[in-house]
Amino acid sequence: MNKSLVIQAGLITLILIIGYFTYSYLNTSSIEDLTIESQTNQIQSSYENNALTKDQSNTILDLSYRSSDEKGNIYEIDSISGTIDSRNKNVLFLKTVTAKISIFNYGTFLIKSNNARYDKLTLDTHFFGAVNLLYLDHMIKSEDLFLKYIDKEIKITNNVIYNSNNSLLRADEIQLDLIGKKSKIFMKEKNKKVKITLKN
Repeated sequence: MNKSLVIQAGLITLILIIGYFTYSYLNTSSIEDLTIESQTNQIQSSYENNALTKDQSNTILDLSYRSSDEKGNIYEIDSISGTIDSRNKNVLFLKTVTAKISIFNYGTFLIKSNNARYDKLTLDTHFFGAVNLLYLDHMIKSEDLFLKYIDKEIKITNNVIYNSNNSLLRADEIQLDLIGKKSKIFMKEKNKKVKITLKN
């Protein structure tokens, strides 16, 4: 056999071997990249699903709580949903809230608000966002209402508007003592006065 033919055959064989190993290497690398990407996507998807499940597990729909004391006072609170506070399992953040406070030998106070922070142990509640308090013919609107249930005290603040059959009143704060049947209406700054408009 001619020496040049042997060299050519050897070169062709070498080129084929190099080509085969190069193709195999690139193909394997692509598969590994796809596998790593797929695993990454699965981990991310699993994380998102777990996060979603955790959020859902902290949300309770159609909440309703009722409590009464030895004196016959009753406190009821309802909302369309509530989320458990991650720092305190006894605290709920409620949405679209309606509450009813029935004080023995006094009457019933109805409270509505967009949101509330409710403590299941003390029953203390902070109503906030478009708050409305209704008692007989008295309507009070504000942005914040704080109820201390054990003491039967209510503090109403932030854009307070009191409306009755014969007057309209604007103030910084109203405090109600439901047991003593007392109320305080005032401005936080001494140089400002409560604004009262009488109705005809």
